[in-house]
Amino acid sequence: MTSKHRLTRSFRTISALLYLANIAVSIHFAWAPHYLHILVGATMALASAVMLCVAIESPTAVINYLERSSVGIQLFTFRGRYMMDLFVSLYLFAMPPWGFIMGALTLVLIFGIRFLGVKQPDAFNEIFRQSDIESQSDSYTMESEYDTPVTDRQ
Repeated sequence: MTSKHRLTRSFRTISALLYLANIAVSIHFAWAPHYLHILVGATMALASAVMLCVAIESPTAVINYLERSSVGIQLFTFRGRYMMDLFVSLYLFAMPPWGFIMGALTLVLIFGIRFLGVKQPDAFNEIFRQSDIESQSDSYTMESEYDTPVTDRQ
């Protein structure tokens, strides 16, 4: 097994364990008999469960449903996962004391994966799909706007 595959498998495993812990913290928070605790805890547990399914790419029925959805397909890209992880971590910070820890660990995971993308682009591309929007915005200049025609001088 190559180091790239070991690295991607490690990040997928860490992500899965982190999402499982986020689900546990969210359910623990939702257990309080207060309306907002139940609402926020259940919503974050559901969001973490969806992201767990995206991270491990299983069960097939959920993955197929997300792939057919215009919003769900974005969860497989780095930008979509980044936004969902940021959303979940912000709500986890409102669930003391374990929510603070899990929110911070979720942010560390996000930045760790981004660091992986800088150092190991092949492993990063194996973890995430490329979206049309990301591929268009990754170029720093619009080449067609700034190209000057080449004329031969004689």
